[in-house]
Amino acid sequence: MRSFSLAELSSPEIGRVAASAVLVLPVGAVEQHGAGLPTGTDALVSAEIAHRAAAPLTGVPVLVAPVLPYGSSHHHLPLPGTLSLRSRTLLAVLGDLIESAAVAGFRRIVLFNGHGGNDDLIRQAARDAVLDLPIAVGAASYWSLGGDRLAELAREAGITHVPGHAGAFEAALTLALGATLPAVSSSAPTEPPREPAYGFAMEHGWIARMGGVTDPITPATREVGERLLDHLVTAFTAYLEAFARDFQR
Repeated sequence: MRSFSLAELSSPEIGRVAASAVLVLPVGAVEQHGAGLPTGTDALVSAEIAHRAAAPLTGVPVLVAPVLPYGSSHHHLPLPGTLSLRSRTLLAVLGDLIESAAVAGFRRIVLFNGHGGNDDLIRQAARDAVLDLPIAVGAASYWSLGGDRLAELAREAGITHVPGHAGAFEAALTLALGATLPAVSSSAPTEPPREPAYGFAMEHGWIARMGGVTDPITPATREVGERLLDHLVTAFTAYLEAFARDFQR
């Protein structure tokens, strides 16, 4: 078995390795990313990091499923280009996919996320799945795995929002993955995002008031994106190694 892509393998090939393998399910979103980034940014980044992180692993088979392109993005609906699943729908979809994988013989599954609106939901899906299924489920958003070093690399390049939304951080990653961004003016958000010091809080209509972006894409370059991407791939490879070791089957 030379391929890390589940979709490229036959059913018998998958059946032979499922019980000993780790299955990675990338999750993204289709949503507005301002005038400078494609709507499929989150799915592109999560899928590519997953495939690159699986490649160096030799001790355990890692298969990467096709990316789930839709996520919980209802907060982006005021702006064109967003196709969203309600939170309860995404939880149901993830639950069905995990159950399907378990029926196919997989016992170790990782939900790997590229969209902020999915972050809490992938962990909830993992919690729900292991109540009834004899499996282990991991859940991680790529920027969380990057840790303090990711923020340091971004700051060195003049990027202030990690991960932000439709700003320089995501633009740099997209450039590193070979995308050509449209020639648009890089404007600041119409209203800066609120970050309460006292803890988590949300307000109706916040994404529209920001104009759909958290920061300008101006500092983004392909070289910066490649440094960020290399760090993220290394971090996810380490995560997969630890997950496989801790939940040996």
